[in-house]
Amino acid sequence: MKGHSGAIVAVLGATGKTGRPLVARLCDDGHRVVAIGRDPERLETLDRRASARLADLDHPPTVTLALEDAERVVSLAHARYIPALLECLPPRLERLVVTGSTRVFSRLPDPAAEAVRAGERAFLAAGIDGVMLHPSLVYGAPEDRTVNRLLGLIRRFPVLPLPDGGRHSVQPIFVDDAVAAFAAAVVRPEAPGPPIVLAGPEAIPYREMVTLCARALGRRPLLVPVPVAMLATALRAAETLGLAPPVAAAEVLRSGEDKAFDVAPMVARLGVRPRPFAEGLALVLAGAGA
Repeated sequence: MKGHSGAIVAVLGATGKTGRPLVARLCDDGHRVVAIGRDPERLETLDRRASARLADLDHPPTVTLALEDAERVVSLAHARYIPALLECLPPRLERLVVTGSTRVFSRLPDPAAEAVRAGERAFLAAGIDGVMLHPSLVYGAPEDRTVNRLLGLIRRFPVLPLPDGGRHSVQPIFVDDAVAAFAAAVVRPEAPGPPIVLAGPEAIPYREMVTLCARALGRRPLLVPVPVAMLATALRAAETLGLAPPVAAAEVLRSGEDKAFDVAPMVARLGVRPRPFAEGLALVLAGAGA
């Protein structure tokens, strides 16, 4: 896609774990990139080929000003901001790419999931040329708090509790594949349409994910099955006592849901074939010098 259009592409949420590499990727592809964020110091650390602008979706007029010359807009901000963003779009807009989450498919009572659904409804009702991308767990960035945390726990503890034995499925996506998908959504004619899930090539049991991480580190922790409800109760008790457990009780409850998604639309419409978890994990550990 190098030099595909040279369009002015604005990236909201440019300093986040996906935004940072996406800004660099879009610059590599020949676009004129406007990186938008709330923190001037963090904006200074982005790829110097991009123009940096301050704006905050909690203050929509700043976003309107930052987007005034954009032809394509990518928002990596939480989906709850989509209604506000729709009011800030420039008249010359050609395409809008917004971020959701596979949390939208949760069947648990979850205000965060409902916020994603509300954002999706607002985006689809607007009828704007573009697409909403629903990433699964994105790992591989330095800021990743899931796989990196799991690796840290395996290094520290010889025994690990597994919610319900880790039988629930997960489908994480490597950060480079997520970035490639967002970059493709900016330019590919097949991209606009119904929301697209971004996930790994296939769902795997969480226990397998833990085992792959342990094997990659040369560790053999004892994996102890623990009922999700019991583990969540213990974590809530720790939170009530003012302690800071490594995992929140609400996160454990969500972990009991199977997360299995069809990535055929990602491959067909975005042209991105995600790599298996073991392959992405090897890249994570190579980058960390582990």
